[in-house]
Amino acid sequence: MTKRSLSAAVLSIVSLMGVLSAPADSHGRGAGRPDLPGAAEILTVGTAAAPPGEVATGWIEVGPGPDPGDAGTRIPVSVVHGIRPGPILALVAGTHGYEYTSILALQSLLPRLDAKRMSGAIILVHMANPPSFYGRRIYYGPDGKNLNRVYPGAPDGTLSDRIAAALTREVIDRATHLVDMHCGDGNESLRPYSYWTITGDRTLDDAGREMALAYGLDHIVIDRERPKDPARSMYTATTAILRGKPAITTESGGVGRTDEASVAAHESGALSVIRHLGIMAAPSVRVKKPTWIVRSEVVKSPATGVWKAAVEQKQKVAVGTVLGRVTDPFGRLLQEVRAPLAGQVLYVVVTPPVSEGEPLAMVGETSDRPPAGM
Repeated sequence: MTKRSLSAAVLSIVSLMGVLSAPADSHGRGAGRPDLPGAAEILTVGTAAAPPGEVATGWIEVGPGPDPGDAGTRIPVSVVHGIRPGPILALVAGTHGYEYTSILALQSLLPRLDAKRMSGAIILVHMANPPSFYGRRIYYGPDGKNLNRVYPGAPDGTLSDRIAAALTREVIDRATHLVDMHCGDGNESLRPYSYWTITGDRTLDDAGREMALAYGLDHIVIDRERPKDPARSMYTATTAILRGKPAITTESGGVGRTDEASVAAHESGALSVIRHLGIMAAPSVRVKKPTWIVRSEVVKSPATGVWKAAVEQKQKVAVGTVLGRVTDPFGRLLQEVRAPLAGQVLYVVVTPPVSEGEPLAMVGETSDRPPAGM
């Protein structure tokens, strides 16, 4: 790492965490702050209350709503509270109901966490969106909303709004760092990658980049298009970032599968970030030579109809390559869908039903190095 990178990473943690109660190294490892739970305090998230050196499980209760049939929900959480002060890392799984790999990864991760060897704490949101999970829903909750588009939520809104508000209050506001763990939804075939959000705040951006590298997925999307207004943050990770907390979004798996490699990538990535932050000794899977996605575009369906993909994830495409075709129910062509830029297919919808305006594929331009100045 260059001297400038070392300096920037130190400034990032100092700026984020204020007066440190434990020294931080150049990656922000071992950083703590007095107003976060210390050795004599209980860390409480929902009904899960963990004294130092202990693990607790419980629920974030989301009460019933005004609409008939909206009984609310309970979000399962675990709190692993170290014996020394330090960063509080939130790991959020299952934001979308058909994305299973992160949920299974956190089940495997929990017994590997030893609170008595930890500095700081880890909050595990095992299933952020239970109504969508148990309802086997793609993209949307029972209220027709995408949970990862309604942050920071509203306590008096529909179910998705209230879930987002509860997660913002109980998890994001308590954490110092966050990883939002995803995969391709039940209709999406996806290659593994992470999102690194660029805000213009150099210290915060540097901290996010280091987390993305630590997670170990070798393709990293550079995202400059996230919202800037904390009142309309939309996304889980963006909500944390706009509160000055380094956060990344990670993707591994898809199409409703639970293959061992996709689950393991999330588990090993989470452990590697835990090590990176100095919370607990763990194996590192840090990427040494990442592929940067310097420009990307989500291609959306021009019409409601029947979709047939003509490409696969990881495939290289040129500008104008046919990604697939939308037909009507009789098989008559409505429109060919073409690549808007040259690059690699990061994900593609592989099931027939499509609605106008919904994603069909994502294409990213790749580079061996990030743009200058990053």
